[in-house]
Amino acid sequence: MSDTTDVPENQKSPKPSGKADKRKIEEKPENSSLKRKKFEDPNKKVDPLEELPMKVPFKIVDGVRHLAPYWACYRTRTKGRWIGRKMVEVFSGEFLSTNRNYAKIACKMGRIYVNGEQMTDVDYVMRNGDRVEHWAHRHEHPIRDLPIRVISETDDLFVVEKPPSLPVHTCGQYAIHTVLGQLRVNEGRTGLRVLHRLDRATSGVLLFAKNYETDLEFKTTLKQGEWSKEYICKVDGVFPDEEQVCEQPIGPLVISMGIQCVRPDGKDAKSRFRKLWSDGTQSVVQVHIETGRTHQIRVHSQFLGHPIAGDQIYNSAVWGPTKGKNADYQKSFDELCEDVRNTHKCENWHEKPNPEFEQRMEHLAADTTPITPEAPSLTLEQRPEFDEICQKCNVESKKVPENHFQLYLHCLKYETKKWSFKTEMPDWAVQK
Repeated sequence: MSDTTDVPENQKSPKPSGKADKRKIEEKPENSSLKRKKFEDPNKKVDPLEELPMKVPFKIVDGVRHLAPYWACYRTRTKGRWIGRKMVEVFSGEFLSTNRNYAKIACKMGRIYVNGEQMTDVDYVMRNGDRVEHWAHRHEHPIRDLPIRVISETDDLFVVEKPPSLPVHTCGQYAIHTVLGQLRVNEGRTGLRVLHRLDRATSGVLLFAKNYETDLEFKTTLKQGEWSKEYICKVDGVFPDEEQVCEQPIGPLVISMGIQCVRPDGKDAKSRFRKLWSDGTQSVVQVHIETGRTHQIRVHSQFLGHPIAGDQIYNSAVWGPTKGKNADYQKSFDELCEDVRNTHKCENWHEKPNPEFEQRMEHLAADTTPITPEAPSLTLEQRPEFDEICQKCNVESKKVPENHFQLYLHCLKYETKKWSFKTEMPDWAVQK
């Protein structure tokens, strides 16, 4: 293991060397004195990247980038399915990476604000339009230490080759460890507008607009179906020689996890698959998608009986004896939802349980346990490095497996009649 390090704002992340970087950082986060802010303008959209510290210690071990934990503000607005429900119950059910008692304790401690006011009432019922912010100890997931290669740049457009393992934008436990976060911290790039998305573990062509006009123009052509989207994937089994077209509708299975499935009431989706080559066990397949549903290629390849090799979510026996082929799950929708949820719950990432932590959380959550709320004026630099109610601080995590970082799915080319951007074929897709 190495000491913590930092990267200057104008320096890209180095390529993985297989060894830990031993430089040290002494600077405190640039916004370490940041106080809790109320929503000054209810209609103003807050960019989470603007509130992130520019320098957070990290270490690189065996080509994997581990970021030190830091305090951050999570912001959201009431979703339709939350209205009329207790806030702490909603958060406990929606945000699965925390202890089941965390939301109630965080509320009692005064870490949650509703419409700009500190909310310590654990029985508060959420209303339409509520603006919620939550101050928490953020432990970002590790990512591969790979460069973000620039494909093209103009006054209006910025196109890169996204490496696997990091999301495009802030989501869940990812913020600095995102494409936008890394471009901001390492290169000082801000104001980029996301034109489309790629899954966290997917690599390939990724387009950003630099201004509103370009953003509007490109998204208009995307909605009108003018984009040709070509992907490459490696799937299990020998794929048929003939082109396979899948038009199964896709909808949510586990909303809080973003997991999808084929369902009759889902959104229209269409994918065309063509085999490039096979080694008798796995096949490399070219895919053209005419729609852009969440996890579309992963769900459609599963339906065809050839799930993407190593896909932790969709290439699993939890989907039934045939791993979801033809949507034959051999169980009810509710049973499938619960089984998939349990397969990917955060406890499965714990190396071993911490009974003392569990007991302490039970005690703090008890209605009879009084807790003095934190002062609203508390600054980030006044906060401890160790958080007593943070699950990540108190429970050791397992080592992240290799197939968590990379999915054998690559966006090879996006084009219209006016422009075209593509990458080289990934190494795993080249026939030896």
